[in-house]
Parts: sequence; C-alpha cells; structure tokens
Amino acid sequence: MFIFLFLLLAGLALIYFNVSAVAPGRKGKLAALVVLVAIFAGMTLRGTFVGSLTVSFFAVWLCQALLLYIPWGLFRAVRRIVLRRAMPVQTVILVSRWLLVATVVVTLSLIVYGVPHNARYVLRDATVELPAIENVSAAQDSLAVKETSDGFTTVCFSDIHVDPLFDRAKLERMIADVDSIKPDFLLFGGDLADVPMGTLDEWGYDSLFRKLTAGAKVAAVAVNGNHEGMQEREGSDPGAWMRKVGFVFLDDATECIGPACFTGRTDFQVARRRDMERRPLAELVPSEKLPWILLDHQPKGIEGGYSGRLPDFAFSGHTHNGQFFPGTIVINFVWRLAYGEGMLDGVRWLVSAGVDCWGPPVRVGSDADMWIVQFKQKK
Repeated sequence: MFIFLFLLLAGLALIYFNVSAVAPGRKGKLAALVVLVAIFAGMTLRGTFVGSLTVSFFAVWLCQALLLYIPWGLFRAVRRIVLRRAMPVQTVILVSRWLLVATVVVTLSLIVYGVPHNARYVLRDATVELPAIENVSAAQDSLAVKETSDGFTTVCFSDIHVDPLFDRAKLERMIADVDSIKPDFLLFGGDLADVPMGTLDEWGYDSLFRKLTAGAKVAAVAVNGNHEGMQEREGSDPGAWMRKVGFVFLDDATECIGPACFTGRTDFQVARRRDMERRPLAELVPSEKLPWILLDHQPKGIEGGYSGRLPDFAFSGHTHNGQFFPGTIVINFVWRLAYGEGMLDGVRWLVSAGVDCWGPPVRVGSDADMWIVQFKQKK
C-alpha cells in the first residue's frame, strides 16, 4: 500500500511538472493545478456519476501521460547533464503542448473503443478432472459422494465493481446466461461494488443479485476482495449484504455443500484493514473426502510453509488482465499467473479478467469474462 501511494504521488508530481510546462509562469502552474484539483475532486466524489466519469478519464489519461512524460523527462535530464545547459524555454513549451495533445487524443481513442468493448463479456469454458474419491466405502451412504460421482458445473466470475458507471444491462445478461446454463454452483471471486451497500439497495441491485444467486441449483459461494475492505472502512458490511442476497459468504472459512467443499479466503487487504492475520490454510482443510475448491481474490498462490492437502482447484480475480494498455503488458510482470488457467504452487488455478472494471469502464486488449467450469470425477 505504501509503495502504491509513493508511486501515485511521484506520478502526480511528474504530471504537475510537465503540464505546468505548457505555458510560461503562472499560466502553466495554474493549468497543472487545475488538472490536480480535478483528479482529487473526482476521487472525493467517486460515488457520483460526475465523480466517476472524472476519475475514469484521468485514470486512463494518467497511464498514457506517464508513458510519454517519463522518457521526455529522462531525455531532458540527460541532455542537461551532457550539455551542461537547460533546453530553451520555447522548445520545452512547444514539446510539452504537443505531448499533452497526444496524451488526450490517445486517451479519448481508448475510451471510444474501450467503453463499448467493456460492455460485453465473454463466456469461456474449462474442464477440471477431479481425483477419484478415496475411502468411498466408508462414506458410501453419503448423498454428497453419490452426487459427486457424476461431476458438477460451476459458473465462475469476479470483479463486478458496481458504481455509477456500471452497466445495469450487463448484470441482467448475466442473470439470463446463468438461467440458461443452470450450473450447480455460482462462484464469485470478490470486489462486488465501489459504493456503499445501502446505495446498492437504493439502486435496486439487491433484487437483481437475488435473481442471480437463485440461478445456482445448489449454492452461490462468494468471498471478499480488496474493494470490500474499502467498503468496510467506510462503514458498510459487504459480507452481510452478500448473505442477504443469497450468497454463501466465506470469510476465511470452509463449508462443504452438496458434492464439494469450498474454502473462501479473507482478502489480504481486508485482513490488513482489520489488523489481523489470515487464518493458516492448514486450519481450513475440509474433513470431508470431497473435491476441494479454493476461492482467493488475489492469485498469490498457496502460503509459504504449507505442506498439507492441496485444493483440487482454485479461483481468483483481481488482475483484470491489465484491462487496457499499458496495463495489459505490465500485469504479466506483476503476477505469476495474471490471467486464465495455470498452475500455482501445485494447484490448478483459474484467474478471471473480471466481469467489469475498477474505475474506468474501459477495456483494450482484454475481455470481460465469466467461466463455465465442468468438474468431471475420475472413476
């Protein structure tokens, strides 16, 4: 968190320095100050339509601006060291203006393409072969074991991020798709909303989410994400709200439901906000000899030092697959598994790009998605 804040402040300082160079004297400084004030005003009014729109524009613009301002700043610094004199003021002003225009044009282009692209999501398929259940004879009277023998279906999704810019029609399409698929389980990987839970009720999302969770034949299972930590800090109770609309909400807990056992981890940032440690995974291993599915919002893998039974499958979100350039490139250097199917610490892991976006509803080079995962039982 401290590293993120440091990078944010450093980025804003670089923005101020470069925008202030578009005009001499007070005019340039005033222009840079207006940009910073607009950014902070948008963040303060994040729960309103205008605030969300402002934050969305500047979130995209900051990424594009820094891509140009960082090399431009390095060039000026190296030139000054080598030539031992500053670049002519008029040259700096001219280049700064062109850079500002270029960043705004690129930003608007990404928004014009990325907003409609984000409005859609892709349904992806995956199949997981589960190991044969051991000691079936000892549990042969268990209905859950009998149900597991034929496998089961899950719909996995993450990162809905309901806010003033969220497309309500997208959630309605999700409800229709789930009703059509008729999965045994819905698995939600965290980051439900960026507004207080009371606001969700006022906007009518409680009834929509009840329709969504009702589409699971056995259960809808959910965990918290880092944005739930933000809502807790502001006085909301996302876990209680998710239970109210029909989710089995697991907060560092394990529950066996029908043909499978599910462990939902408390998100790292939620635990930090609560000033607590996450429970050791060893305390969450299910006692039932059933398929074990792990839900953990951030795909950091299995904790170090753990040597017990491994989950048969794990599901995460959080990364958004970078969402838009240059995040779609940088994200692969941040996470061992930034998107899709792979192995983390010996566990088959699936990382979703999310149903929607943090902040700007813009996707370029990534797709919003939901995953239909078929679990097949090895005989």
